[in-house]
Amino acid sequence: MREPSNQCLGIMGCGQLSQMLGEAANRLGYRVVYLCLDETPVVTGLGPIYGVDQFDAFLDASDVITVERESLPDDLLRRASEVGLAPNYDALVVLRERDTQKALLDQLDIPTSPWFLAHNFAELESGFPSLPGPYARCKRTLGGYDGGGQWQVDSESIREIPEDAYPVITEAEVAIDLEYAIVIGRDEQGQTTTYPMTENVMRDGILIGSFVPSGIDAALADQAKAIAERLVGAMNYVGVLAIEFFLTKGELIVNEIAPRVHNTGHWTIGAVGPDQFVQHVKCCMGEPVTPPHFTEAAAMVNLLDDKLPETLPAGPIRSLIQTYGKGVRKGRKLGHITLIGPDADSVRSEAMGLIKALHDE
Repeated sequence: MREPSNQCLGIMGCGQLSQMLGEAANRLGYRVVYLCLDETPVVTGLGPIYGVDQFDAFLDASDVITVERESLPDDLLRRASEVGLAPNYDALVVLRERDTQKALLDQLDIPTSPWFLAHNFAELESGFPSLPGPYARCKRTLGGYDGGGQWQVDSESIREIPEDAYPVITEAEVAIDLEYAIVIGRDEQGQTTTYPMTENVMRDGILIGSFVPSGIDAALADQAKAIAERLVGAMNYVGVLAIEFFLTKGELIVNEIAPRVHNTGHWTIGAVGPDQFVQHVKCCMGEPVTPPHFTEAAAMVNLLDDKLPETLPAGPIRSLIQTYGKGVRKGRKLGHITLIGPDADSVRSEAMGLIKALHDE
């Protein structure tokens, strides 16, 4: 084993999450190498970048390997496991597909929307009446994040789902009162820590803002924490994981799980120590989890397209802007703004003003 200052974290992916992971690793004194798959890299200057045709060299350079997204080729994940993969191969494979993710939730008795898997239109049509209510939401089992690859349907419009979308999971459409998320970190020794929950604001399936404190009822927050701990414990998970929840009729149900650092935890950069990226790197490299310390209020607002705010709040609210160096594309996340201050109402109000200016047509 190399000395800590010489240890190297291999990161599969070269997008903004890899960028922030690499920045965190560098701050902690770890070296970083990247595997560039199919994205335009935005990690220049943080460590060597290898192509898929240089995968052997990437493996040789890495002491531990992590990922910025779960939808990666199976053969690459298996070979990365031989070096040391965090989160582990089984967790990534189960959580990357929506049907196996949902099946795990059912197995662990974690509440989620009623669902079934349809491999083709015939299965979708025959299974549709088993769901409560006239509407359902069909989702591709792999990919399709930020609102893509999803369809709200009734018994007639299910015919409009394209053939190449199958298999799809079909969930009962629920009335969503609020959306929340929790981020949890787990180390190799099985110790866990959770960050304060966020209340999330969505537009067309895309996260555009998060608020902390979330205002969630304390009993529901405890339930969310218990769910997160049960989930990572069942998978012997190492690293940071995020869970998105719906509040419906006063109850929490799990919407989706991300086995990685996540947009809903970006507010932690500059607001708490350690942030989600530092926590993930430390856990992956064998260090113990460190409970976050946060006594103020924060909000995160995503920057999409090429829109920037004309003004930012004045003190005592602090504004942090982080951009990712990515090209402009409709609906693409190009950066985020974090607001931090002593008064939760003021921070929320200022963030809602930014959301209205940037995201409301």
